[in-house]
Amino acid sequence: MSDQEALINLDEIGGGVQKYDDDIFKEVVTSGGYLARLQLMTSQSNKCKSGDFPINHYALVRDGNHIDAGKEVDVLIISWRPKAIQITDETVIAVFDHTTDQFKNIVEQSEVKDSGCLYGPEFLVWVPSQKTYALFFMGSKSSRRESPNVKALLGKAGTLEPKFVDTKKYQWYTPAIKPCSTPFETPDTEDLKEQVEKFNNPPVSEVEVAEESGNNSAEDRAR
Repeated sequence: MSDQEALINLDEIGGGVQKYDDDIFKEVVTSGGYLARLQLMTSQSNKCKSGDFPINHYALVRDGNHIDAGKEVDVLIISWRPKAIQITDETVIAVFDHTTDQFKNIVEQSEVKDSGCLYGPEFLVWVPSQKTYALFFMGSKSSRRESPNVKALLGKAGTLEPKFVDTKKYQWYTPAIKPCSTPFETPDTEDLKEQVEKFNNPPVSEVEVAEESGNNSAEDRAR
C-alpha cells in the first residue's frame, strides 16, 4: 500500500466513504476469462528465495501477483479435469484433452529432466477466505501421489497444508490435504454452475504467458 500523501480530500467531496465495498471490487477485478492459480510456495520458489513470500505458504497467483492464503487453507473441492503443460521461457502450453498426441507427448517428456513438462489432475476449488474460485494443479510426481486424497473430497471441504517428505536422497515439501471440519460459506449456486460449466469444457489446448510456477520446480518434478 502506498504511503503517498493524498492530493485531494475525499471527505470534502463526498468520496470519503466508498459506495461499493471490497467484495464488489474483487468481483469486477477477477471476473475475466480465467481464474487464479492456487499453489504451495516452497523454498525452491524465487519469491521465497528472495524473501518476498513466506516459505511453505499457499499463494493465489494471478497476473504475477501472489496473495498469501496461509500455511493452511480451507477449500471446497468442486471438480477435476486432466491437464498437461509444457513450460518455456515465454509461454505455458496447457492441454486438456488426454486422448491427444500432444497430451501424451507431454506426459512422456515429463520424465526428461528440465523438460518443463508436467501432467496430472487440476481441481476447481472455492477458497472461502478469499471469496474466490481457483485452479489447483497437481502436476508433479509427489503431488500426483496426494491427488487421490483431494479427489476423495469432491463436493466436500478440505484443508490444504504443506507435507514434509524425507528420503535418503532428498527432503522437500509437497501439498497435502485433510478433511476440514470448520464451517464456511459456500458460493452462490448459479455462479457455481457457471464456473463448473466453464471448467468442464475447456479448449483442447491454450497458450498462456509464462510466469514462475512455484512448487513445480525442476527439482520437484523429479520427485
